[in-house]
Amino acid sequence: MSGEEVGALRPAGAKAPDARAGAPAAGGLALLAVCLGFFMVLMDTSALNVALPEIRSEFAGTLSRLEWTVNGYTIPMAASLLSGGAIADRWGARRVFQYALLLFVLASAACALSPGLGWLVAARVAQGVAAGGLLPASLAVIAHGYPDPAARSRALTVWGGVSSLALVLGPVVGGALTAAVSWRAVFLINVPIGLLAMALTQWRVARSPVHHRAFDPAGQALAVALFACGVGALIEGGEKGWRSPVPWILLAVTGAALLAFALVERAVRHPLLPPALLGRTRFTAGLVIGALFQFGAYGAQFALSLHLQNAWGLGALGAGLAFVPFASMWTFASFVLARAVRRTGPRPLLAGGALAAAAGAAALLPLGHSASWGIFTAGSCLLGLGAGLMGPSLPTVVLGELPSHHSGLASGALNAFRQVGGALGIALFGLLLEDAGRATGLRACLALVALGFLAAAGTVLRSVRPRQAASAGT
Repeated sequence: MSGEEVGALRPAGAKAPDARAGAPAAGGLALLAVCLGFFMVLMDTSALNVALPEIRSEFAGTLSRLEWTVNGYTIPMAASLLSGGAIADRWGARRVFQYALLLFVLASAACALSPGLGWLVAARVAQGVAAGGLLPASLAVIAHGYPDPAARSRALTVWGGVSSLALVLGPVVGGALTAAVSWRAVFLINVPIGLLAMALTQWRVARSPVHHRAFDPAGQALAVALFACGVGALIEGGEKGWRSPVPWILLAVTGAALLAFALVERAVRHPLLPPALLGRTRFTAGLVIGALFQFGAYGAQFALSLHLQNAWGLGALGAGLAFVPFASMWTFASFVLARAVRRTGPRPLLAGGALAAAAGAAALLPLGHSASWGIFTAGSCLLGLGAGLMGPSLPTVVLGELPSHHSGLASGALNAFRQVGGALGIALFGLLLEDAGRATGLRACLALVALGFLAAAGTVLRSVRPRQAASAGT
């Protein structure tokens, strides 16, 4: 058949042979293309933070306007993830990945050339929309490009490990580029990376299946409103405080959008998120685990970073360097230890990782006003180890439970729930750290992190059934 392949692939665990069974897995250059795009998106979430003082100095903007250079990226990305995944299933994951890459490159160039703060925020919004299509499409490309379960597990391990590399290199690269050139170089570097990823995608990534299903415009619009207002409420509450009416208004809109979304999805013939999918225990559990993972891993990093700077007196660079052991253990676990997923399945890695991360958060509880580097290093390394075991294993749970023609939707839902979990952690921990004493607030945050990871471990043991190694990546 010429053009894009058409047709649905078998559900995970079905006895009928996959339509692409025996097809060769995508090569290393194809995986590199996907990971380059993914890395670029994740790096932009952290690299800009160290450049914010210079941006404020150049544009003389207020702090509230400066915050929107970050929020203008985060909120549109969260709002676009579910829709981006559904579009990838309908149009083909490779095609959506390429379009999203192109938009991200153009938006990055616009950021680098911004004559003012308003222009920069608008370009960041475009970047966020592009990221909302790129993230789920990248996972869907892997799902279609690696039909063999073992090969897919290896690819997903690499994909998950890329997030830890972005965590390590984002602030370092952002700081180095800002110091050596200017804050504009933080965005300009995306242009050659993105163009290389586009060329490799066109050259090495096979065309993905397309599925001719009608779009659900009402569901799409409500999903955008749901995640935009939900994440926006958490961000506004964390930054402006919950005494302001704005976060409460956004939460009310979120609740209304959620109710309307549920009603619409039950009524339309081709819903954006078929209600029957949420009845799959393993799929729903994967989304909950993803939210708890992001709440704990990124919330803890946020809380600890503030404590290092506010209580221990470190600068931004010193705080970043303090996280190198944490990020290194995350990277090691993601790229080395998490390879076991193809032999064991995701259940032991998710449960063990969650328990290790909970233990790491508990080990950090004695931290106080005076620097205790032994406690910090030991606890943060254990926390990073647990997070590194969990991260690459999450996609195998969510992708493995749905038919292949829902790969984009599955990855979009997972990333959307992760964004919500991360936003909730930052909003809640920011409130605790401001209203409580520094040591008391930090301990409350770490206790919640430990409880969150324990809840994740319990969800894994209760809802993620053991599977044979051969089906771990399906």
